[in-house]
Amino acid sequence: MNHDPFAPPAAHPNASPTSSSTAYSTGVGVDDQATDLIQTSVWKKVAIGAVVTPVIVGGMIRRFKVRNAEKQFEFDPVAIGLLLVLSSIVGGLLGGLLAWKDRVEYRRANDLPIGFASKLLFGYGIISLVLVWVPIVILGTLIVVLLTV
Repeated sequence: MNHDPFAPPAAHPNASPTSSSTAYSTGVGVDDQATDLIQTSVWKKVAIGAVVTPVIVGGMIRRFKVRNAEKQFEFDPVAIGLLLVLSSIVGGLLGGLLAWKDRVEYRRANDLPIGFASKLLFGYGIISLVLVWVPIVILGTLIVVLLTV
């Protein structure tokens, strides 16, 4: 990948002369809908993740309460509040990771340089999932279990 990041963008072969100026912003091989998703603000994705995740977790807690109403479980409101706050933090992190992944895909589609860590985490598809993310999840689970014992 010997692409000069300061070189003018190459026009798409099927692009008209008037749309060649937008070839860089839309990417090569990326349609307009995908471009709109990629260009969405990182903070917007973080905020949406931070709001949607606690709503989903709250719905799951409510469904658990309804399904197990006859068992008379006692729920501590402080614990539920803490769970919702933590799920909001995790949702924000997931939104940030989604924005990071979209940016790596965009840079890859445009043959722009990608940092090693970004390429390792998101650039190799299923290989990244198996070799990087699965061990991170296993190690994170072990650390949480060790800290709670």
